[in-house]
Amino acid sequence: MPDDTTRAPDLPDPVRLAELRRRIDVIDAEMHRLLVERSSVIDALIGAKGSALSAGAFRPAREADMMRRIVARHAGSLPLATVEHIWREIIATFTSLQAPYRAHVAGLAAPGGEMRDLARFVFGFGVPLVAAADGTAAVAAVVADPRDLALVPLAGTVAAPWWHGLSGAGARIMARLPFLVVDGRPAATPAVVISAAVADEGAPEIACFAATFPGGLDYRLVGDHGFEVLSATASPRPAALLVRPGDGETAALLLVKLGATEINPCGGYAEPIRVGVSSEVRP
Repeated sequence: MPDDTTRAPDLPDPVRLAELRRRIDVIDAEMHRLLVERSSVIDALIGAKGSALSAGAFRPAREADMMRRIVARHAGSLPLATVEHIWREIIATFTSLQAPYRAHVAGLAAPGGEMRDLARFVFGFGVPLVAAADGTAAVAAVVADPRDLALVPLAGTVAAPWWHGLSGAGARIMARLPFLVVDGRPAATPAVVISAAVADEGAPEIACFAATFPGGLDYRLVGDHGFEVLSATASPRPAALLVRPGDGETAALLLVKLGATEINPCGGYAEPIRVGVSSEVRP
């Protein structure tokens, strides 16, 4: 005899499904309307600024502040990294509308595609990507055309100090990636973004320096004084790219005490956001 407890599976309510899909259509239409409205505001902004921009329309501190507000109000099951990617596509596109630019990417054609993935995650698909032979070539491209950006991966030890072309007033570090540090995120290759000097920017939260250590680079000692070594050469007279939170003048004085010479301030960036990250994960 049939089991009286056996029931047919619950079927979706077609009326409920239709209503949910209608709500999605309304939300999609509103998102599109807001993007169009945003573009009209950008048009007005371009008119207010004028069209003669000798450098880009980049505002890294403002971008960091916007991302922090997004993180603070985010809720639900949508991954934060997805929200960041959508937002960066929007920002990169509208920045390019204000002042067209290219992104020169070191390692763009490297096997594995990590730098291409990172570049597309950050700059979207509307900004042209240009392959740079290495970090030195990427920095030189920004020096040659201050409207452009460069993207350089961070490697612990390198053969040559590509950062020698950086300076506080010329091509300089403006951002560190990933900015949103989340376990398991896509496009997580450590890198820095290089730009020309940005107008109307205050002091960065993290100051960057290039320096030479004639007596050798003591990683433990510089770490004890609050520095992080982003990259360094392994020659008998090491050069290093270092960062430290806080006041840049204080950091420069500390580098002198640590035996550094040829100390060159070379920009800075907003401190990356760490969201639910295990202790062993670092940006």
